[in-house]
Order: sequence, then structure tokens, then C-alpha cells
Amino acid sequence: MVKTWQVPIDPQLQAELHRSLNAGPIVDDQGRRLLTEAKVDEFGGFCVDIFADEHPPPHFRVRYQGKTANYRITDGTKLNGELDRYQRNIREWYADNRTKLIDAWNRLRPTDCPVGVVKQ
Repeated sequence: MVKTWQVPIDPQLQAELHRSLNAGPIVDDQGRRLLTEAKVDEFGGFCVDIFADEHPPPHFRVRYQGKTANYRITDGTKLNGELDRYQRNIREWYADNRTKLIDAWNRLRPTDCPVGVVKQ
């Protein structure tokens, strides 16, 4: 049997970390972004994230009730994952928020990211 230990974490430290992560990307002294991920939106229990320093194509991830799926930013095509049951909801959200996704991708993308900028 493996023993696990729970270590209490100071609520102030948790709050500070939360504020720091929500403040946006961290930039080093050479202008490279160190955090290239962001929560773009939440709607009806769904959470939409972008990871701008990943593999092509530029994509966003939707999380809902422990399941995830990835979608192409340029046209909303599903790349992989679950959430088939919620495609209509996600397509409607995408149609209304495509510009927001592209702006977030381009803002978060590191200068040395080989994937490149997404055009509107």
C-alpha cells in the first residue's frame, strides 16, 4: 500500500499564483514569452484554452466535464478528442468567437514559434 501525504497550502499563496497565471504571458529579457497558454473563454461549463507554442496546425482545446477535444483555429474543424455530443454548441461558440481565438493565438505566440501567425 502506498501512503500519500496531503500538504496544506497557504490560501494567500494559492491566490497569488492564481493572479499571476491570469495576468498573462511572462516575457523574458530576450522578448520570448514563457507562458504560451491561456484560457480564452468559459461558457455553459465549457472551457476554451489556447496553447500557442505547440505543434501545427494552430488549434484550441475545449474542456467539458473531464473530456477534451481540439479544433483548428482557422475554420473550427475538429482535430481529435471527445465532445462529439456538443458539436453544435462548440460550432456556435466558434462562429461568434473566431476573432477572439485568432487574436489570442497571435498575442501568445512566441517570436520563435515555427507555426506562425494566423490571419483573420
